[in-house]
Amino acid sequence: MEERPPDKMPPKERGPEVVQGADGPPAQSPQKRGFLVDLMLLRLGRWLRLLGQDVANPETDSDKALLGQAKRENRILVTRDKRLFSSCSAAGVEGILIRSSRICEQILEMAEKGIALRIDPQRCTLCNSSLKEAEGREGEIWICPNCQRLYWRGGHWKNMEKMLEALRLRKHEREEDKEECKEEHKS
Repeated sequence: MEERPPDKMPPKERGPEVVQGADGPPAQSPQKRGFLVDLMLLRLGRWLRLLGQDVANPETDSDKALLGQAKRENRILVTRDKRLFSSCSAAGVEGILIRSSRICEQILEMAEKGIALRIDPQRCTLCNSSLKEAEGREGEIWICPNCQRLYWRGGHWKNMEKMLEALRLRKHEREEDKEECKEEHKS
C-alpha cells in the first residue's frame, strides 16, 4: 500500500517449525491469534500486517522479555533465533521458527502455517493499530487513527498483489510436490 494520499480528502525453504506452549495447543488458529516478531523479523511483521494479521513489535531485545511479552499478550512468537525458539516451550509460549533470511520465503513459511496470501488492510504496518476506512472512500483509502498514516490502492498495491500471486503459485507447487512424494512412498 502506498503511504501518501492520492488527493487531499479527509478521512472519514523447509517449512517453519512450531512449538506449542506448555499449556497445550492454541485455542485459536494462527490466523486468529496475534503474533510477536523479534527484531530480526520486523520486515516480516510489516508484511503480516498487510495481510491483515495482528503483529506486535518487541518491547525490547531481551529473550526473557520477548517470552514474557508473548505470554502476557497471548501471542505466537515468530523468530529466526533457534535458541529463543527452543526456549518457547519451557516458557509456555507457542513459537514459530522461520528458517529463511529472504522475505519472500519467510512469507511462504507463514503461509504454510495458515496465513492467507492476500492483502487485507486491517492493521497499520508501523504501529499495528486497527485501520479505519476513509469516509466516502470505503475499500479505497484507510487511515491509522493512532499515527495518521494513510493507505490506498495504488501502483505499489498492484506490485504487492503480483508478488503475492507468485507466492501463491509457489505454495501450490510445493503442496503438489508433497502430495507426489506421499504417493510415491505408498507404492
